[in-house]
Amino acid sequence: MKRSLSTVAGLALLLVLLTGCLGPKPVLQSYSALPSAPDSGKPFVVEAVIHNEGPGEGEVLVEVNLLNKQNGTTIAQDSKTVDLKKDETQRVLFEITLPPSAKNLDPQKIQVDVEAHYPIE
Repeated sequence: MKRSLSTVAGLALLLVLLTGCLGPKPVLQSYSALPSAPDSGKPFVVEAVIHNEGPGEGEVLVEVNLLNKQNGTTIAQDSKTVDLKKDETQRVLFEITLPPSAKNLDPQKIQVDVEAHYPIE
């Protein structure tokens, strides 16, 4: 009985590991940021280029965080889910509306962080 239970547990663990390994491996190749002029009302535009270097395909979460360089607080954030095929590269466009508290902030004082995740939690 113990041997059977350990075999089942081992197979279940192997299945979980293989499932995680066969999905996409998103890699942020590059990103560009086009800040809006202060008080223009236009969105802050970020374009991320994501490539799948994994053996499989699946949904990937791409996140953008805009931070105030002076105090480290989050100004705005956005995320999108994209479906990546094997060896596929996708451009993901974000148009982020800044909150009123950041409308007059100098664009040079905004830090852009972009990440891509799999699996999606």
